[in-house]
Amino acid sequence: MNIHESFNNFDKIAGEKASKINILPRVWRDIASGHASCASPDRTVLIQMMQLMHHKLTTGDVDLFEGNNDLERNRAFTAVMQPEVDAMLTYFGKDWDPESYPCYGCVEENLNKDDAEYEDRLSVVQIGRALFDEFGYWLPASFYMCYLAPVVREGVCDIVPLRFSEDDKANARAWDAWLHAGKVFPFLHTIQSISSEVGNKVWLHGCGCNHGLSRLGNTDAVFHYRMDQEAKEMWVRDAIWTAMYEYVFFLFTPVTRLMTGDVVEFE
Repeated sequence: MNIHESFNNFDKIAGEKASKINILPRVWRDIASGHASCASPDRTVLIQMMQLMHHKLTTGDVDLFEGNNDLERNRAFTAVMQPEVDAMLTYFGKDWDPESYPCYGCVEENLNKDDAEYEDRLSVVQIGRALFDEFGYWLPASFYMCYLAPVVREGVCDIVPLRFSEDDKANARAWDAWLHAGKVFPFLHTIQSISSEVGNKVWLHGCGCNHGLSRLGNTDAVFHYRMDQEAKEMWVRDAIWTAMYEYVFFLFTPVTRLMTGDVVEFE
C-alpha cells in the first residue's frame, strides 16, 4: 500500500479532522502517490500538514467559529479561503521539486568581480550555501530564493518593500511568508546567526513587507546559535506551517507605503 492509498483511509490526523488527499490540489495527490518529485525528507508529515491546513481553512475550523453557529459568515469565509488555500498548496507542492532549488555555484560564477559590491554579493551566496547546509531539503526552494534575492539588487543592503518593488513583487507572496516564518524564534535565530557568522550581516523585515540585509560592521557583533538537534525538526515544521498560512493571508493584509518609508506627499 502506498502513501496515497493509506492516507485516503483517514479523516483524522493527530486526533484532528483533516482533508483527505483526494480533494487536495493535483500536485499533492501526485506527491502522495509517488508520481511527482518532492525532495523533502519529511514527506509523510508534510502531506499531513497540507491535509490539516486545507481542512482548517476550507471548512472554517478556526477559533473564529469555535462555539458559534454563524453559518452565513462561515460560508463567506470558506468561499474566500478555498481558492487561496488551493493556490498555496499548489505553490508549495511545486516548491519542493528538486529542480526548483537555486544553483549557488551558477550564481557565484555569474558575479561580476569588478562590481564595487562584489564581496557583499559573494557573501550573500555564501550565506545561502550555509543555510542550505543547515536545512537542506527540509525547506523548499522559495525559502532559499528569499535569502538569495539581495545578490541581484542594485545595492546588496537595499531595504526593498516587496509589494511595491517591480523587481520583487512577483515573488513577494512567498518571500514575505518566509520572512513571517521568523516568528518561530529558534528558526529565525539560526538564520541570523548563520548570516552573521558567514557574511557579517543580519536580515531586516518590516510591516511594509520590507526585505533586506544590514551589515554588522564588526565581528564583535557575530553571534552563534543553532537549534537543538532534537527540537530542530519541530521548529522547522513550525516555520513551514507559519509560511503556509502567511502565504494564504498575504492578499488580505492591509498595506500602505506609510510603513515602508516611501511616502508620497500631497501637494
